[in-house]
Amino acid sequence: MAYIALYRKWRPQTFKDLVGQEHISRTLANAITSGHIGHAYLFAGPRGTGKTSTAKILAKALNCEHGPTPDPCGKCEQCRKITEGSSMDVFEIDAASNRGIDEIRDLRETVKFAPVDGRYKVYIIDEVHMLTTEAFNALLKTLEEPPAHVVFILATTEAHKVPPTIQSRCQRYDFKRITVGEIESRLRYIAKEMKMEAEDEALSMIAIQADGGMRDALSILDQCAALADGTITAERVRQILGLVGHDWIYKMTKALAARNVQDVLQILAELLRDGKDLKQVLSELSLHLRSLMIFQATGTVEAMDLYAEPQDVLQEQSKLFDAAVLPRMIARLHEAMTEMKWSPQPRITVEVALMELCRPELASQGEREEQPAGQVQQAVARNPADEARIAKLEAALAEVTALLKQATAGAGRVQPASAAPAASMPSTVPPAMSAAAPAAAAVAEEPASVDEAGLQVWNKLFQALRDQHKAPILACIQNARFMGLTASQFHMRMQSGLMASLVMRNYRKTIERILQELTGRELRLVCSGEDAPMRTPPRPRPAAVPKPEPKREMAAKKPEPAAILEEVAPDERASLKKAFDVFGANVVGVDGMAMVDVPQEDAPIPDDGADIYGDGAIPLPEDSDVPLPTEEDE
Repeated sequence: MAYIALYRKWRPQTFKDLVGQEHISRTLANAITSGHIGHAYLFAGPRGTGKTSTAKILAKALNCEHGPTPDPCGKCEQCRKITEGSSMDVFEIDAASNRGIDEIRDLRETVKFAPVDGRYKVYIIDEVHMLTTEAFNALLKTLEEPPAHVVFILATTEAHKVPPTIQSRCQRYDFKRITVGEIESRLRYIAKEMKMEAEDEALSMIAIQADGGMRDALSILDQCAALADGTITAERVRQILGLVGHDWIYKMTKALAARNVQDVLQILAELLRDGKDLKQVLSELSLHLRSLMIFQATGTVEAMDLYAEPQDVLQEQSKLFDAAVLPRMIARLHEAMTEMKWSPQPRITVEVALMELCRPELASQGEREEQPAGQVQQAVARNPADEARIAKLEAALAEVTALLKQATAGAGRVQPASAAPAASMPSTVPPAMSAAAPAAAAVAEEPASVDEAGLQVWNKLFQALRDQHKAPILACIQNARFMGLTASQFHMRMQSGLMASLVMRNYRKTIERILQELTGRELRLVCSGEDAPMRTPPRPRPAAVPKPEPKREMAAKKPEPAAILEEVAPDERASLKKAFDVFGANVVGVDGMAMVDVPQEDAPIPDDGADIYGDGAIPLPEDSDVPLPTEEDE
């Protein structure tokens, strides 16, 4: 007989065999006993926690020959077929490979038929979140009102991807992660039944690495049993899982506490030579620091599913670190693990992180961040050199303050003499200039005059702006006037204060940079605006009275077609009459004798396109108005 993996051989067969899911097994057993059997269930939870096993146990409980019963016998024909996967009434569907609407349509057709052997037809849809949106919509009506003999069991590891319309039609059961103690107890029982010898430390390590999944734990145990010649030791488990081991982690922790960068990097190099993974090194180191942090806070690590470590080691190494340092060290290790995913050189990332953990500034920096501002100032003031420098600065500040007070008092005495005229005059400064007044007042203007050198710089500035394609600046200053150039300032005047404010706010740095390139020295741009008084709006002109147009007199009456036919030869009258019927009586001439409309002597000559008949109709175009076709048109 072929070998069967441990997780398949030791799959739970009854509700009592479920590990770590007592709340679910008790609820389902009571529902079967009381007859409150739902038509649809949703099992959600992490991998390896017993979702599919619970679905099969529920199917056996419903179809057992002694049931429905919460304790299926496992020996009758129905229980045996369900266990072997050959029952005609239990359908286990993989939604990852049967995710389309066609498969759901087939399912809707098959649910109508009665069970073959048992009482219920049970449909177990595993990884149901993989179904498409159309498939979910097709399943809605059948899931809401299935036949009385049908039970749906949906299993998923990502319940948030299942639509709410599906969840509302099901009884939801959330499977939790299995604790380390429960996994370790189950492994010990299986090892005893399989007559395997395993160390308690090895089983504990397997339970921790399983991450709450019983299937993962059994797979690791199966692999260790195949490798070990006799007893499953902790060293074998570390070798199979690629674990670093407690000894190396303890050595690195002591080196970090001693701030010994050389020892830390040497330990890391030895681990890499042994084939250890960088991420695994940081993971185990962060787990060990977490154990130290919790031990410092609580004094114990029992019942916390932590990294399996002796109590005396935790007590010894927890004294090496401050309580405020350990959380920051763990956070830095987690940042390094995240950076490793995108780093082209993960080893350098790890080395930089470990060197930062060895820096003494890590703890002192955190202490300074946590201290209030007053305490930090007191700590700085304790330095004698700093005290002397601060005393000098305070004396200079007091002197400047006294001078400012004197200047303010003098300005206050002069202010009333000119306050009245200033108050009586209306302010004509636009808001943009008033907003820029503080910035302009900060720089004192120097007297400037226009000379030949300044005009050359002014012309070169425009040429440089054109060469650098600074069209917005050129548009702003094209109407500006050059007011002069000093040793440190460049003066220009705009037509309005608003444009001056715009240039100073948006283009000052660019113009000053170009001026520095042209002159070889730093020049401060001083841009002022001259606001002209507003012009009085022009008075509205009276609307012009339209002159009455002279009435046009009717043009001379055109000759009638009958009179024209009288002058034409008899053999041509038939064709000409037909032309009159088709084209009208607009005759230009006959046999060289032009027949034109002659206006009356007193009537004005109408313009081209004018209404010569006075009836408001649009005149037809003349033959001369149509252009002759050219060679290109042809």
